[in-house]
Amino acid sequence: MQQNDPPATPTPSAPANSAWPRWRYWVAVTLAAAAVAASSLLAVNTYRDNRLSHETASQQAATVAPALQLADAAVSVLQPLESAVEIVIHRNDTLDNIFRRLRISVEDLSTVRSLPGVRQSLDFLRPGDVVKLTSLNGELTSLQRRVSDTATVLVKRAASGEFAADIIKNSLEVRTSRLHGEITSSLFKTINDLGASDQVALQLAEVFRYDIDFAQELQPGDTFTIVLEKVWRDGKFLRDGEITAAEFVNNGKAYRAVRYILPDGHHEYYTPAGQSIRRAFLRAPVDFSRISSGFGLRWHPILNRLRAHQGIDYAAPVGTPVHAAGDGRISFRGLQGGYGNVLAIEHGSGVETVYGHLSGFASSAGIGRHVRQGDIIGFVGMTGLATGPHLHYEYRIGGIHRNPASVKSMPAEPLTASLRHDFETKATELLANLSGIKTAVSPKHN
Repeated sequence: MQQNDPPATPTPSAPANSAWPRWRYWVAVTLAAAAVAASSLLAVNTYRDNRLSHETASQQAATVAPALQLADAAVSVLQPLESAVEIVIHRNDTLDNIFRRLRISVEDLSTVRSLPGVRQSLDFLRPGDVVKLTSLNGELTSLQRRVSDTATVLVKRAASGEFAADIIKNSLEVRTSRLHGEITSSLFKTINDLGASDQVALQLAEVFRYDIDFAQELQPGDTFTIVLEKVWRDGKFLRDGEITAAEFVNNGKAYRAVRYILPDGHHEYYTPAGQSIRRAFLRAPVDFSRISSGFGLRWHPILNRLRAHQGIDYAAPVGTPVHAAGDGRISFRGLQGGYGNVLAIEHGSGVETVYGHLSGFASSAGIGRHVRQGDIIGFVGMTGLATGPHLHYEYRIGGIHRNPASVKSMPAEPLTASLRHDFETKATELLANLSGIKTAVSPKHN
């Protein structure tokens, strides 16, 4: 006959909450036991106090004091601690599912979202945003989220249990620095080697895109110098800002530009003489692409015969943004034979530009809509008769095809006489920065 095992002696177990550290639990049990012993000893001493002298009672109290201190420590350890966590927002994250995942009261979240001016600051989360949360016993005690470069929303629970929200203003510091580089392989690599971001390379190409085709004409040995704003917050570098002045030497020819902020708040780039850098039409409607077929007669790769090519083909990956070459009105959008998806823009004075083989159209590029130069109107594709992804671009005057590369584009309107003095004063300082390091620091509030 098999003998039954003796019943196991029950042992205390840690709380089910996984957030409770095991060592804290056992310390609490030990101190609690000491507290019980201290209480018993105190009861005995109280009973004996009637029979002991005052001096003896004082000695006993001194003996009990350490035990009472252990009891206080046990109570302190057993009290729950406030927990704090930083959450980096990922795609499809919401505060509701974050609160549920952390087992924080969603009722508290609902209360916070009902506070004036808070809901819009919390509902729109972007990947990479950081939300800081503190909680106690599953109840929210504070929430913090930066809503812009200069503003942070902070929600705190008061002792009464009610929530209050504040918007904390963070000032930005703008510093300017001078960067000089020489092209070795690509504009992006040279800019990155100088410690600046790809966005700075794109800015530089945009400043001089009317004079230099950065996809076709850039070559090793070209040099540039730029004065760049760098944005700092709370003593930490935040991001690269705007180019305020630049010089680019391409194939031995120097081009210079300075930024000037116009009265309506938007900025343009001008030559040192005050002429606008901007032209009526872009050199190329696709950034950093290569010409795969020029204007004129060519052997058609699909039709296998000699045929006039009445535009320029720019090879680029599918999905590359296509920009409006100039201001105008969209006159056609749809399928057109071998050109596939086509969009046409009328610019006035009989000028029309055409964009073919698109993979799709921008949602804002509807027929009859007005567009500004540089607006995204579609995306590179290979619809229609195309052997590879590219943009077919045409320039027509009065219905007659012209070579886009040889069309002389007129500059935009120059500065008005009333702004000339202000421009010259500011341009002198900016141009001085191009020839030497000069740092300026200024606070910026949004």
